[in-house]
Amino acid sequence: MFTVGEFSHIAQVSKRLLRYYDEIGLLPPCHTDPSTGYRYYSAEQLPQLNRILALKDLGLSLDQIQRLISDEVSTEEMRGMLLLKKAEIERHLQGELHRIRKIEARLQAICNAESNKPLDVVLKRVPSQPVMSTRTIVEDFAVALDMFDRIERALPPANTYGWRFCICHSDGLVERDMDLEMGYFIDAKPDLPVPQRGPVQLHYRELPAAESMATIVVEGGLERIHTGYMEIGTWVEMNGYRLDGVPREITLQIPQAADGHDLISEIQFPVRPVS
Repeated sequence: MFTVGEFSHIAQVSKRLLRYYDEIGLLPPCHTDPSTGYRYYSAEQLPQLNRILALKDLGLSLDQIQRLISDEVSTEEMRGMLLLKKAEIERHLQGELHRIRKIEARLQAICNAESNKPLDVVLKRVPSQPVMSTRTIVEDFAVALDMFDRIERALPPANTYGWRFCICHSDGLVERDMDLEMGYFIDAKPDLPVPQRGPVQLHYRELPAAESMATIVVEGGLERIHTGYMEIGTWVEMNGYRLDGVPREITLQIPQAADGHDLISEIQFPVRPVS
């Protein structure tokens, strides 16, 4: 089982939303400690949460969602509703298309859970990694993507750079005013202090090693990243581990397509065996 904060990371929704769904009876926790009042969620609740979020993004009210959940609306019925909504949204702004792809990814996660699809999670040791990075409050995801371009322009020219990475230090998932550390892996510590180039101030540090890191590679745009977190959460619960730190997102392939479908990312989540 996971705490509210841990389940927020795994499900990629905010803790406030989980509390609200609990208050209205839409998604209560699977267990509440009678002595402390702490609430706990299970990975088995992810398909139900995905149904709620997919129906919400299709434009249904919470009352309508409550009735549909009670009637056990099928995945195929939801797919039919999605196709109608997709046709409407594609006539509007490009941003709405991104919203639809999030719905598709959540539906795929539901199908994977229903079909018992094998989890592609790999447990490995990750050594300490020297990086050049900056930590800042980013307004939204669009600004975060632009930040990587500014970081690249600010990097000193005399070093060799590897993959870029992002670490969200916010408590649970937030979609605005995100506390992000962003940067690039490097081969070695610079010989001289890093000069400031432009508005971005970069710093050298080493990401700490992790003896046990649950990892998964996700192909597709940003709207698919959350499916990787869900698979890690399911694997962790099934294999007797607990989350043990802040996750990292590593960009293995920078997208060239406008819609980002060729993006390849690796999610790394520190874990430890349950005592």
